[in-house]
Amino acid sequence: MRFKLFHKGSNSKPFITLPLALSRKRIYILPARTGWVFILVLLAMLIGSVNYKNNLGFLLTFLLGGMAFVSIFHSYRNLLGIKLLSVTAQPVFAGDQAVFKFHVRMEERVRAAVAVSLPNAEKIVQDLDANKDNWIRIPVAANQRGIFRPGSLLIATQYPLGLFRAWSTLHFDAKCLVYPRPLPGPLKTADDAGAVNGEEGRDMPGAEDFQGLKSYQQGDPLQRIAWKALSRGQGLFTKMFVGPAGSTSMLDFNALNEPNTERKLSRLCDMILKACSYNIVFGLKLPGKIIDPNSGEVHRQKCLKALALFAMPD
Repeated sequence: MRFKLFHKGSNSKPFITLPLALSRKRIYILPARTGWVFILVLLAMLIGSVNYKNNLGFLLTFLLGGMAFVSIFHSYRNLLGIKLLSVTAQPVFAGDQAVFKFHVRMEERVRAAVAVSLPNAEKIVQDLDANKDNWIRIPVAANQRGIFRPGSLLIATQYPLGLFRAWSTLHFDAKCLVYPRPLPGPLKTADDAGAVNGEEGRDMPGAEDFQGLKSYQQGDPLQRIAWKALSRGQGLFTKMFVGPAGSTSMLDFNALNEPNTERKLSRLCDMILKACSYNIVFGLKLPGKIIDPNSGEVHRQKCLKALALFAMPD
């Protein structure tokens, strides 16, 4: 077994690929702050024992020194073999916290008091069970729209005595999609899609007239759930509304009277959320990109993603 006492990081390092198990080459160890104090106390005890030729002093010094030396191996083995399988993060809106979910697994033994952290995020300390799936969730503030990358993952431990700190820094491509922050306002649309698609004369999903109930599907807005039917024990249903085909609308970036691009994207984000909550069929028109009218959760995510990545470098 060998220990590396220092490591110089580099921002130009390539991303590592997952899954990845912590090996001896990736683990570094140094005395913690309390460890340095403990070493100084042992040194003072040794000098005093030599000066006064005190056998009991020698015994206590070597006993404590042996305990500290053994704790180095326990700190090291507490990280060795931890396997990081994957990392995921659900899209969020700018200003919210992106929660990065790490899937960790290892064999043989429980790992106690393992600290996991990301830059500018709270450190998470927890025990990891052996031969089980462990999930570590780290919230990080995502303040700007686009692709948010939190930085390198730090895995560390001071188990068992807190005298030595073993750690490993993993530089991988963790990322989260960040939508623009919704800016409240009226739902302004341009009703130019129905005639183009030749849909006139046929009813399409809209927000005008109540048509009936349909079985609930994942992604249906909560505002449309038939709570009275649910309370009567009839099951979970969603209210359906229809409007004329010509009411299908486009949300146009250039039609918004806002002072800058970010405010326009925030207004479009709010209008997309409102259109989806009302089950309106709509399309999205951005400079250089047009998304055809549609509805549903997949269409919602597609439009919000287009806003998040608008004018972003490749």
